Amino acid sequence: MEKIYEALARFIERHPRWIIAIALVITLAAVPGITMLETETGFSALVSDEAEISVNNARYEAEFGGEPFTVLLTGTTEDILSPANLEQMAKLEQFLLSDERYCCVTSPLALLEAVTGATYKENPEVILYAVFDQQGNLNPVITSLFPDSEHGLVQITPAGNLNDNDALLAAQTIENFLGENPFQNVSTTVISDAGLINSITISIGSNIAILLGLAMAVMIVVLMLFFRIHWRLLSLGMVGMSAIWTFGLMGYLSVPMSMATMAVLPILIGLGIDFSIQFQNRYQEEITRCGSVGDAIITSISRMFPVVGVGLLATIAGFITLFVSDVPMIKDFGLMLSVGIIFSFILGLFLLHSVVYVADRRTPVEKLKTKSKQASGRIERMLTILGRNAIKHTVWVSLIALMLAVAGGYFDSRLAVNTDYEELMPQDEPALEEVRHLREITGSGGQLRFLIEASDVASPEVIGWMKEWGDQALETYPQIRSVNSLATLITQSTGGIIPPAEQIKGIISSSPEIFTYGLVSDESSMASIAFNTSYISMEEVHDLISNLQELADTPPGISVASVGTMALGAQTIDSVIGSRMLLNLLCLVAVFVIILLSYRRLVSAVLTVLPVAAVIAWSSMVMYLIDIPLNPLTAILGVLIIGIGTEFMVMINGRYREEKGLGETPEEAMVTAITKTGRAVMATALTTLGGFAVMIVSSFVMIRDFGIVTVIGVLLCLLITLGVVPGLIVWYDNIINKNRKKRAE
Repeated sequence: MEKIYEALARFIERHPRWIIAIALVITLAAVPGITMLETETGFSALVSDEAEISVNNARYEAEFGGEPFTVLLTGTTEDILSPANLEQMAKLEQFLLSDERYCCVTSPLALLEAVTGATYKENPEVILYAVFDQQGNLNPVITSLFPDSEHGLVQITPAGNLNDNDALLAAQTIENFLGENPFQNVSTTVISDAGLINSITISIGSNIAILLGLAMAVMIVVLMLFFRIHWRLLSLGMVGMSAIWTFGLMGYLSVPMSMATMAVLPILIGLGIDFSIQFQNRYQEEITRCGSVGDAIITSISRMFPVVGVGLLATIAGFITLFVSDVPMIKDFGLMLSVGIIFSFILGLFLLHSVVYVADRRTPVEKLKTKSKQASGRIERMLTILGRNAIKHTVWVSLIALMLAVAGGYFDSRLAVNTDYEELMPQDEPALEEVRHLREITGSGGQLRFLIEASDVASPEVIGWMKEWGDQALETYPQIRSVNSLATLITQSTGGIIPPAEQIKGIISSSPEIFTYGLVSDESSMASIAFNTSYISMEEVHDLISNLQELADTPPGISVASVGTMALGAQTIDSVIGSRMLLNLLCLVAVFVIILLSYRRLVSAVLTVLPVAAVIAWSSMVMYLIDIPLNPLTAILGVLIIGIGTEFMVMINGRYREEKGLGETPEEAMVTAITKTGRAVMATALTTLGGFAVMIVSSFVMIRDFGIVTVIGVLLCLLITLGVVPGLIVWYDNIINKNRKKRAE
């Protein structure tokens, strides 16, 4: 293997300009890919299209249409129902129903036309007479569309299964029509999930630019202050180029930008810079011992390639386990981080050494040696003291670490969960404020919908079961405000009883379409039941759906499936949080196998995996104490900690093994490892912290919380790498040496 490493180093020494040229060409080729990046912020980023709930929801929307748009009318009831505005409602309905993107319009006018049998265009007097009764009260048929005396509602059901862009265009078409045909003395606001998703999309674009600029600025400051070597910003250039390659490839492969993949940028900069810093740090060290720049590069690569290579494999193994996740954006997150880390390694190995060789080869070696020694003195003295203390106080330090890990395991099971995208997006977005304003006016948090299928959903047996289910739900769960189903329509017509089959079919066929739409399919094989709820958290929604399905006690021959945006949102709790422990376990196993196969020493694998697992537990305790919940990003913190912690420990352990091989005692070898490699680990940790810390200023609550917990995680990884693990390794090796001496005697 040594010959392979040396041959690789000599190849770089002989062809530096070609390597630089190729890297620049690839970078230029990647730039157009970045312009092709598309954003995906709907539920398709959180729930796979192949998931059962997605399939059922697609079937539901194909039959009953998509998530309704709401037009909020702000004005007095009299103004909203004035002749001029009723005429505008008639124009709006005619305009929308002539467009195949819209299925149904439920407005005060549409309901009045349905119950009177007249149209406003032909018989406006009949409609106007039906608005109020003789006592001046609103017609009961339209009261549901007037939550108070200052607001009215128009519900518009779009065609089902529109993609985010088409749904947004459909909502904007309504806005444009209302802008060109305004109501008199009444303001209109179109509120839709599509508008909320578009708001998130725009915010992602602006957040990326801010995060990139801040991450670069912070890392420049960190490297200038703490990585005091020649060409100290070169490592940042390498990782910046790897980010261009990664995001360019994302564009070419049509991997979408989401709230998760947006976080790839600062994470990649923080993690990927480690390889370049480690290579550059070792070159800086070797130049003090070698007679030429070429020899220093060859020695550096020969020593560092196997160690950094093991770190790379272990980190990638950890990130690849994210493919087990059921959440599409988490899979994309794992894919792009893995690719980005590989690019960072390649650039650190080939391009960095090529640039260093071209830049330094004409500089006198003695001058380079002097600069290197001046740069490394102070921080190495500090690390030497840290290393000696870590070894000296192994027992009590390890006991404290163990007790905190046990406490962390206890608190982990008590972490709160938040997968509500409304609460995870920027809180000052106008679209979100409109949604919340509508919620305050109506008092409704949304609808829990269920798709019901049977050979005949209009049979008395199925209708009776639906009525019983709805009645029990209203009695059992106070958060349910009302129920709407085919059973509701039938029993309202019959005074609460379930009539014979022929009478049911007669009621359905004679009812205006506006009352039956969304309740039953034409062939009576599908039906819908909607539970209107007050506003509750997504975790409560998740539990309520489960309770309702259990309460249904579905008879044979009937199937029930939860559908709609609330159900899709609740599904992310199972997808994200349910697989969290599995992801962590698989990641630890993957790292264990890689370390074991690489070093062929069980203790090396154990003393890498167990400390990393302890850091995961510590982080959970901190999250609990500072009240940060699990969300789609913080739920994968464990995998990230494993990647960072493993990288740090592999670097220290690799140098320790190297120094031991040169004849040093375990104590001396570990102090040397911490002193020499620890400098690069410290620089990496600080730059990584800088990369993650910028996420704290993100307006995305999910990104901000992730930034906070990852900063804490990196600090804890650094603490256990330099303060706990070294003592354990030395303690174990001393025991082995004593046993060998006893056997030798």
